[in-house]
Amino acid sequence: MSEDSTTRPLSPAEEKAATAIAKQTMSPFCPGRTLADCPSEYATEWREEIRHMLAAGRSPAEIQQELERRAGSNLSGSPARDSSYWVPAAFTVLGLGVLAAIFLRLRAPAPGKSATPAEKGPEGAAIDFEQRIDDTRLEAELAAEDDDR
Repeated sequence: MSEDSTTRPLSPAEEKAATAIAKQTMSPFCPGRTLADCPSEYATEWREEIRHMLAAGRSPAEIQQELERRAGSNLSGSPARDSSYWVPAAFTVLGLGVLAAIFLRLRAPAPGKSATPAEKGPEGAAIDFEQRIDDTRLEAELAAEDDDR
């Protein structure tokens, strides 16, 4: 935009607004940088145009819309609202579900095994060690009683 005689100098508040718009607007000329940080000559032209639009009485929202129209994309730096919130939330929930399933799988006893160690008895039935210790103790006490008689 060329300098024309109808534009007035900006007030300090308008200068501050122009700087704020340039800091909030992503540069289409320097990926990952705002218009305020972009060293491109095109970014310099856009910063000057922002000042001219403010001097002409346009609001910051109108200026942002005009810049996005020129660039053909969102220059606000914030993600689009259509899927930007539910997609990360869905992946978070899915990840927590997978971690919970893995945790529960690791905590559960293996199929076909009891929670306490066991061995096979004469009929093939599982006998746990605690029961075997009790049986051994009972047999020892019975043997001691037989010896006392």
